[in-house]
Amino acid sequence: MRYALILMFLSVAAMPVSSMAQAPSAQIETRRVAISLTFSGQQVFLFGRATPGTERILAVMEGPSAGEVRLMEEGRVVLFWLGVRQYKLTGVPGIYLINTSGPACSDGSACTGLVQRAVWEPNSTSARLLFGLESIRDRAHVESLSGPLAPGEAERVVEGYWQLQARRDLYAIHNSGIQISHDGIFYHRFALPTQAPEGKYRISTYFFGRDRLLGTAENQLFVRKSGFVAWLTRLAERQAITYGILTVCIALAAGWLAGTIFKRGGGH
Repeated sequence: MRYALILMFLSVAAMPVSSMAQAPSAQIETRRVAISLTFSGQQVFLFGRATPGTERILAVMEGPSAGEVRLMEEGRVVLFWLGVRQYKLTGVPGIYLINTSGPACSDGSACTGLVQRAVWEPNSTSARLLFGLESIRDRAHVESLSGPLAPGEAERVVEGYWQLQARRDLYAIHNSGIQISHDGIFYHRFALPTQAPEGKYRISTYFFGRDRLLGTAENQLFVRKSGFVAWLTRLAERQAITYGILTVCIALAAGWLAGTIFKRGGGH
């Protein structure tokens, strides 16, 4: 990793000064990540040079849609905890990670101060960027499967989903995660968790000045399952019956093997 970081700095330093002054740049160390049977997460490095006048950088890694998510809220019914409300959530990404170069988003929710102070687009007086929980709230659609939604209930469901994803390291905001040198070179890394979803990821980097957005840069990352994991996934999607029989056979074989090992151990 140390050598990769050195190469990043050399690559950025070799860029022509004239091209760097025109627009900010962001590069990604690798564009493809393979999820194999032994996959335990991976660090994705990004680096580049900020445009002159940049005071803060914010980068967002967003994965493919999580599809239709079913959620259940538990409540106490007499002496037991039971599912009392069910929801269907759509429109949210499967992974959503933010790195910043400063203390913005310190509450882990909306980056409100940054959005209000540093958003600017040409020929627009109402431009507004949303990050963090506020962005997820804006795009999420919550449907109740057990009665109409009460006022504020949808927002509470989205907040609960954010917390669930945060425990799995799929949603996160890392303050001061981006390092910037005095000459404008920056670098940072996103940590892909073991449960990272498969698909095409978009990494958007925003460069903010004192009172406006100076520019953006886009990168793509492709996360794909490989080997035995990919084969099992395709089998489950295309031949569900065969997949079910195979999983039962594997479970039976594992149980027989464990019983044989413990039986031999007990004999000694």
